[in-house]
Amino acid sequence: MYEIFYLGSIFCALVTIYLLLFKENALRSYPDYLLSLVYLLIIWTSIIYLSIYHGWIIYVPHIYKTAAPINFIVPPFTFLYVRAVLYNEQKFSKKDLWHFIPFGLIVINYFPFYFLSTSIKSGIVLQIVKNLDLTFRYEAGIIPESAVSFLRIFQNLIYIILQWRLILKFKNNLQRAELKKQIVEVIKWLKIFTLAGTLFFIAIIVLTILAIIYNSVFTIGVLNFVPGFLYATSFFVISTYLLTHQEILSGLPFIKYKNTPSNLISDQEDKLAFIDEDFSIAKEAIDTYMNLERPFLSSNLSIGHLAIMLNMPVRELSYIINNFHNKRFPDFINGFRIQYIIDKYHEAYLETYTIESIATEAGFNSKSAFYKAFNKIYSITPTEYFDKMKKRS
Repeated sequence: MYEIFYLGSIFCALVTIYLLLFKENALRSYPDYLLSLVYLLIIWTSIIYLSIYHGWIIYVPHIYKTAAPINFIVPPFTFLYVRAVLYNEQKFSKKDLWHFIPFGLIVINYFPFYFLSTSIKSGIVLQIVKNLDLTFRYEAGIIPESAVSFLRIFQNLIYIILQWRLILKFKNNLQRAELKKQIVEVIKWLKIFTLAGTLFFIAIIVLTILAIIYNSVFTIGVLNFVPGFLYATSFFVISTYLLTHQEILSGLPFIKYKNTPSNLISDQEDKLAFIDEDFSIAKEAIDTYMNLERPFLSSNLSIGHLAIMLNMPVRELSYIINNFHNKRFPDFINGFRIQYIIDKYHEAYLETYTIESIATEAGFNSKSAFYKAFNKIYSITPTEYFDKMKKRS
């Protein structure tokens, strides 16, 4: 049942990666790369899980145990991502390499299995597919599987604590309302992101305990359902949240703030990490350009195109529109288009042209899009609105 969550999560995660790295004029910041990498790693572990659970692994036996080391590299990357967003880190530090020692050890641990012949691997994988409980008991490496499981639990616990500590000790000292609003939204996302990781950690504990107590975890449906559901839910949450709250993307990381070297974070916790910048000049420049140049008349106008016209980073433009106009980009542009149509009404254009033709001139690519946007602003149809205007005049 929860396989649907996995498949949906994988799709949403891939879409988010596209928005972060491949969409036109994407910022491609260091935190964006970290988050995308986390998504890719979890996608791969999910694919391995599904392939083992449904028996597909027998067709590609060489990928068996490739997810095991990845389970030891995801926690460090999630921690580094949260830290990078909070403290505007711009690159990976050599001092952070120690975070990946467990990953290296587990890779080395499974070298004996990785170098087995295809025929031997196929035989092992076939036995595991027939009895899924062997995934906990087959000794594929030098270190006993039980020790690997406990090491994974310990590592996850450490990083969950470190992430929560970073978030809870972070202080928002800004007084500017627009900046505070964006910071609150980003902190909320980081809490949800870390909470999902906590659920993932609980799932690991539950599954490990059940594997110790019962000899046949996977044959007992209810027992297998609980950790599987927690895994799927945690992945689904972090995969879909940014897609349903895309305004947060304009503040990942925060706009216009000081760089904080990772080695100084412990000394910076009580200091202001941001420049309380006045965006009023940039906002006025945007509004002036929109009114004078009227780029909204193009039905194909995108935020990337507008950013190029304004010589402004896409993320900063998105940030200003979201937090100073309190609108998403489509609503921001449609507001100018509708005002253009209303101005044309006052110039008596409706005596010669239809509303729909003026809407097309204003940049709307369909009648339905125009009516929907108009109703969103005025809660009535364009026809009703202009009929009222005629009665008043």
